[in-house]
Amino acid sequence: MTRLLLGAVLVAGAFAVGGSASASTTVVVTPGNMQGWSFFDDNGNGGTGMLVNGPATPPLGTGSAELAVSDSTQGYALGTAAYAGTPLSDITDLGYWSYQPGPTLAIALQFDVKYRSSDTSYDGRLVYEPYQNGQVTVGSGWQHWSPLDGIWWASHTGASNGSDGLCPISDPCTWSTILAAFPDAEISGGTIFKAGSGWSSFDGNVDDFTIGVNGIDTTYDFEASPPAPTSKAECKNGGWQTYADAGGNPFKNQGDCVSYVVTGGKNGGNG
Repeated sequence: MTRLLLGAVLVAGAFAVGGSASASTTVVVTPGNMQGWSFFDDNGNGGTGMLVNGPATPPLGTGSAELAVSDSTQGYALGTAAYAGTPLSDITDLGYWSYQPGPTLAIALQFDVKYRSSDTSYDGRLVYEPYQNGQVTVGSGWQHWSPLDGIWWASHTGASNGSDGLCPISDPCTWSTILAAFPDAEISGGTIFKAGSGWSSFDGNVDDFTIGVNGIDTTYDFEASPPAPTSKAECKNGGWQTYADAGGNPFKNQGDCVSYVVTGGKNGGNG
């Protein structure tokens, strides 16, 4: 519990709101365009996070986000503040894929949460732990999780700045139970993927994260580098932001992207 609270303090200035998306779309997150996502040390004790190729065959694209810790005091995370202020009742879809070589743990999904509209203190996080929601497969490919159909625990269970005793880690709650108990609850800060805090060691990945708000789904594709465009159409309507030249350099504008396609990549995209 203490580590989660410390993590919330550490990330207060870590997020940049960004990566706005249109209805039912896929947003490609790359090192050159993080789309509002940030890696951060949630406990202040180390760990690593990066966008990588693989492992194996990711569910979307060719890459994923990797989180690793080597000590039980460490906790490392990837998060965005893009959904701060979103009522939990407006969330209509949640899904993501994880990959873990072992032990039988998988990257967790967490929300900084505000349970009551009158709350002024930090209320902690709601945490979806895969190991509490079925058998975690190890070293045999990617695994899909559906958090709205699962159980969640609250990092703060006290009154006035917590869940009023509901949903401790020893007795997690369904999403419907949380909504019934706290109809005004909302995401107060980060939407977070995290590894660690009590895990002796871990090195795993997450990809293909979908979040739906009022029926509008946005899917985040974590990639080590953006793909190169193969047609001028891919450069239109903001598409140039999700592509790069053959060297992995993001395009500065639509014109650079179109020029790259027309010249067969000979202009180096941004050159």
